[in-house]
Amino acid sequence: MLHLQGQGQGLRLCDGISRREALQIGGLGTLGVGLPQLLQSQARASTAGGSTFGRAKRVILLFMWGGPAHQDTWDLKPEGPEGNRGEFLPIATNVPGMHISEHLPLIARQADKLAIIRSVGQDDNNHSTGAHAGLTGRRHDISAENFGAREIDFPHYGSVLSQLMPNAKGMPTFVALPRVITTTAGPMVPGQFGGLIGKKFDPFQISDHPDQPNFKIGSLSLPEGLALGRMEQRRDLLQQVELGARMIGRDRSIEAMDSFYQQALDMVLAPRARQAFDLASVPMETRLRYGFHTFGQGVLLAKRLVEAGVKLVTVYWHSEKKGVDSSWDTHALNFQELKARLLPSVDRPIAALLEDLEREGMLEDTLVIWNSEFGRTPNINGNAGRDHWGSCNSVVMAGGGVPGGQVFGASDEKAAYPTTDKVTQDDIAATIYHLLGLEPETLIHDRQNRPYPVALGEPIGKLLGGLSKPLPVPSPVPRTQIPVIGGFTRMLKERGNRYLTVDLGNPDSEQYWEVSGWSEPAGTGLSRHRQLGEAPGIVKYKRFFYSHFDYGWLVLRLAEPRPIQGAKLTVGTTLMPIPEDLANAPPNTIWQLPFPSGLIAATNVFELRIQAPGWQVTDIALTGDAIRDLHLGLVQEVCLHPC
Repeated sequence: MLHLQGQGQGLRLCDGISRREALQIGGLGTLGVGLPQLLQSQARASTAGGSTFGRAKRVILLFMWGGPAHQDTWDLKPEGPEGNRGEFLPIATNVPGMHISEHLPLIARQADKLAIIRSVGQDDNNHSTGAHAGLTGRRHDISAENFGAREIDFPHYGSVLSQLMPNAKGMPTFVALPRVITTTAGPMVPGQFGGLIGKKFDPFQISDHPDQPNFKIGSLSLPEGLALGRMEQRRDLLQQVELGARMIGRDRSIEAMDSFYQQALDMVLAPRARQAFDLASVPMETRLRYGFHTFGQGVLLAKRLVEAGVKLVTVYWHSEKKGVDSSWDTHALNFQELKARLLPSVDRPIAALLEDLEREGMLEDTLVIWNSEFGRTPNINGNAGRDHWGSCNSVVMAGGGVPGGQVFGASDEKAAYPTTDKVTQDDIAATIYHLLGLEPETLIHDRQNRPYPVALGEPIGKLLGGLSKPLPVPSPVPRTQIPVIGGFTRMLKERGNRYLTVDLGNPDSEQYWEVSGWSEPAGTGLSRHRQLGEAPGIVKYKRFFYSHFDYGWLVLRLAEPRPIQGAKLTVGTTLMPIPEDLANAPPNTIWQLPFPSGLIAATNVFELRIQAPGWQVTDIALTGDAIRDLHLGLVQEVCLHPC
């Protein structure tokens, strides 16, 4: 229904009709923003020094697949009801009055660059459709889970840019990594692709984890013995063949494949593209600053890609393995997962990214966004987790024309509902497009040439005007007791993958375990240990053991080298097999054994018995996969850190 009498918000035209209503009348007609008007508005923005319109030349979208708990990251409620406020405390940042989670200490030092939006509400509790809203700025036309991406979905931000503002040859406009996100059940999540505007606007998809050895993009690798000159000749021939094929006619899927082929070929021939993807050429010191794990190296790769000319890179949070949820979907053990794995894995790379962009003079025209499909419930469930909650969430922006040091909007004492300045993903989208120099009414066209405005919301003017500075309230009281973190545990935190560990001899670590049959603690630092006698030593996890995590490996660290042959390791009533290559290996301080298939999935209480007289065991860990030598080399002496 069209309302002509001043209802609704936002800019209104001289006859009283809003921009949104003009779209309803007929695609804006002569009022529409076509290419000439788009170019004109961008030209105006370039000469308007204080304007935020068109300030962002590139975007890095960090999509936290799974839905982080906003009240444990960006919107803590330490004075809230006991059943809601959680275990974490807020800490001060370098902006007076802006407080964030204690487990984001590095980002806290970069808070003057952040604009935290604490009042985003969508009322959608589904991963699939919530992600579609966060990746496109559009609510999905259905509310369901596990139905898969469709050709009629609204396109991703990057796909819109690929249609309206495509790069010239050499670099793609839109890159996504490290893989396509899917629900645990398997269907591809909508919103990651070109959708209704066509497959040729899908991202250049990287489907390998950039932290893995010998990471490279297959599309950028020349066949052995094939020189660049010959590739250029082949491209010229291909273009001649394509011209004839287009005269005959072809279906959309073939055209899309040709587009992908041409894009890959352009990148093979562009030295700048080949260099951007080459993480092996980056000094190890720099790579470690971002965290040597999938997300950290993905953020580093995203920075290199936007430096090389890519306009939008989406870095998705990943899963360790198919069918096992290692995302931010913390229905169980929310606080354990956040403090031990998830928050350390984003703290280091995001802080490094913001620091580097500012130092290199790129932050002012590079927009960095933290987004997700929803927040999490105010109530903590019986598995110490939080469930899906679309009614309130936090989105964070930095750079690209957004004034930093801001906290926009607010939620109630439970972080359950926005209380001031509520916005939706429609408004987030309008704000992003505004910063990119696109009015919300700017039209994209589907495969049948039907028009759609890029956004249905309004740019958040108060945020763009820098009018949401927090009041300089006193800093939170810091913790008086900080648990001791052993060097091996610190390495596991920095590694970024799921783990469960006990640092033997460390009371702060052992408080979560029953430890029996061992000697009293001995040694100091990395050599602190408990020794085994003739009787088995037992460690039993006292807290809720979530077998769905499906830990794949048992890792033992010893204070001095010992052979594993002759040792007996029993999980519950199952004797762990010792692989032949390990049984015949020389003495070592690190032993990693794969769990028998299905053992952990069938385990309700984890109990390990070790019979190995004389062993001095420093650490025992369960991990999702084997620990690489690179990470084992990062083990350092005991340090202090909030946990």
